[in-house]
Amino acid sequence: MSSPEAAGQNDPSQYLVSFGPDANCTLALCPVEASLQGYRPALGVQIAFIALFGVSMLIHLAQGIRYRTWFFASMMALGCIGEMIGYGGRVLLYQNPFSFDGFIIEICCITISPVFFAAAIYVSLARVSNFLGPEACRFPVKIYVWVFVPCDIVSLILQSVGGALSSSSVGSDKSGEYITLAGLAFQVFTLTAFTAMALDYLFRYISYRKSQQVDQRRILSTRLEIFGVFFSASILFILIRCCYRIAELGQGYSGSIFRKEGLFIGLESVMVILAVFALNIAQPGFAFQNRTEEAYTTYGNKVEHEPSSEQKASKAANSPANAPT
Repeated sequence: MSSPEAAGQNDPSQYLVSFGPDANCTLALCPVEASLQGYRPALGVQIAFIALFGVSMLIHLAQGIRYRTWFFASMMALGCIGEMIGYGGRVLLYQNPFSFDGFIIEICCITISPVFFAAAIYVSLARVSNFLGPEACRFPVKIYVWVFVPCDIVSLILQSVGGALSSSSVGSDKSGEYITLAGLAFQVFTLTAFTAMALDYLFRYISYRKSQQVDQRRILSTRLEIFGVFFSASILFILIRCCYRIAELGQGYSGSIFRKEGLFIGLESVMVILAVFALNIAQPGFAFQNRTEEAYTTYGNKVEHEPSSEQKASKAANSPANAPT
């Protein structure tokens, strides 16, 4: 009669690890349901999103060069690169749903990358305010940069630390999940506060424009209206995505939401790709591009006003043709 130790040695299932740095499960040895996500990511979907993020990144870089919007383009490019790497991690999970490296790449990159898109959005509102009229702002325009960009950095740090802790544990330590959750919650709070300030500026600008004589640059053109629609849509898409990730991590990696690929695709992948392409359309350089040579230059940093009637009369009186002989 064999001993328990000998019996254990003949049972290979006792040596199979489905999650963690020492995971040795494969599809040949373990059912896919035993993996942390509980499914095998659809390969075609991951490749499609990698391609879409790549196309958007190239457009953003071309637009950045064309309109010289370096910060906006660089933030969007960094975010797109992070997304492509993250979906590359999901390709690894398609090949082996038990791949710990693939899981960490996905969790870190796909979770963190929208922070860069948010940074581009925050700085864009400062550009809009400077362009249309900083006088209508309740606060100094630089507040949008001084407050929201540091908040974005805090959110990035929290989510990065959470992802790093997740990579060093094998599922028993939940601190990584909690820190990532805190970073996502803080990002939602920051975006919500930013949205409130943006709406406040919009209403104050409309009131200011009705009560003051404004120059050509402060009249909402079709380009600016299109910019406003897609800029607002990008914020909404990112907010929806963040709320989904909060609900997902609120249940933990063992929750039912985390194990549903359809929800991930619809509320993470689709929302973020829509936000990225919306920001291709809501490109600050395109919105603030010259409409006339006399009106303004890109971003409205240099404005040449149309001379008034008094200035024209004074110029005519002082011209050589009218000088006394």
